[in-house]
Amino acid sequence: MATRNDELGMALQLSDHSGLREEEIPVIGMSFDSLPLAQEFYTNYAKKLGFVTKVRNTNFDKTRKDAKIPINQSLHCTREGYRESRVKAATRSNRITATRCKARMYVMLDREKECWVVSIVELKHSHPCSAEKVIHYHEYRELTMHAKCVITDNDEAGIRPNKTYLALANEVGGSSNLSFSEKDVRNYIASNLRCSDDNADFNGMMNYFVRMKEINPNFFYAIDVDDANKFRSALWVDARCRASYEYYRDVVSFDTIYRRNRHGLPFASFVSVNHHGKSTLLGYALLVSEEILSFELVFTQWVRCVGIVPKGIIIDQCKAMTGAIRKVLPDTIHRWCIWHIMKKTQFKLGGYARYGELSAMMNHIVYNSPSSESFEVHWAGFIKEFELGQNRCMRSTTLDGTQNTMPTQSTGGVILHDIQGPSRVKTKGQPKGKRLGAELDKLIK
Repeated sequence: MATRNDELGMALQLSDHSGLREEEIPVIGMSFDSLPLAQEFYTNYAKKLGFVTKVRNTNFDKTRKDAKIPINQSLHCTREGYRESRVKAATRSNRITATRCKARMYVMLDREKECWVVSIVELKHSHPCSAEKVIHYHEYRELTMHAKCVITDNDEAGIRPNKTYLALANEVGGSSNLSFSEKDVRNYIASNLRCSDDNADFNGMMNYFVRMKEINPNFFYAIDVDDANKFRSALWVDARCRASYEYYRDVVSFDTIYRRNRHGLPFASFVSVNHHGKSTLLGYALLVSEEILSFELVFTQWVRCVGIVPKGIIIDQCKAMTGAIRKVLPDTIHRWCIWHIMKKTQFKLGGYARYGELSAMMNHIVYNSPSSESFEVHWAGFIKEFELGQNRCMRSTTLDGTQNTMPTQSTGGVILHDIQGPSRVKTKGQPKGKRLGAELDKLIK
């Protein structure tokens, strides 16, 4: 019975050379003036036939080790040897990436004639070769100068990349005659055109702010730069956000963990809850760093915009935010977001033997306590029952006599547990429509 290894060894086949001229096919005795010319010849042959080459080994002149003069070289098909893809079989039907292919060309230096001569040639492959699929090999994908000029002109005219690719394919009689794919067109636009100017994104954002201000005078924006005139932070509040704040300004949530843009700048949002229990946006910000000074600038400009400070603000457990709030919003009740606290319980308390029972009781006390007095009583009993008095996490969560208490209490008629931070978008990839993420994407574009 033939095994898989035997099949790989026996399935050698000669590829179709009908589209090649005789001088383009390697034969024993063929000579080249230099080694790079021999490599270029075999690479061009492989490209026209539909496979990729590699340098298998190179031997150097041992009598002149310091000079490292090559005397022979073996050029092989990249599917020489045998190995399997690391991708699981469930997601990849063909996991074999190398099939013991014997195709190769061996060249050696002829010292008398001072040229490189082909001494061994094997043209048969253990796998099919296709010249039509050669553009799928990244070694052969290359944008021509004409293609780059067309892509640049079309991008400036606002033509989509797929239309540009189709136009270039029509010029040469089909996509199979191109030396690149549509993905290469998109990559060229993203890497060379979109990022050609370091200030392009900043200028685009400024143009957007100016345009929106002209459309609606109630649009507010503020840009902060450092002494070197480099961007540090930006805050913008549209007319709808300002109108919403007039009705839902009792308690707001400030959050910076929604997402970061491609430059790594954290996107921050001011969020409240309307009378339907839905999240309502009250402002947006981009920060260069999550430091006290950056938060101070954002909070100061936001208060300048809305005019009246909120009665309460909910944030995550960030010391920089806390320091900025104490300076800019000293009269505002400050609480931690319950979502950020509760999501850490498994990491902080997961090692306890009775964690399942502990977690259930903790959730019940936090979310179902009708009043602050009831919460304090049940919380004290919870700490005592599970012997959590010495747990550093529990001590840091309920600090005595400070602003940072568990966010289930109410002060001055403002019920802080009504807001639990912005809604979390739990989707793979781009947030779906009719969710907070989709609204943010539309508003900040």
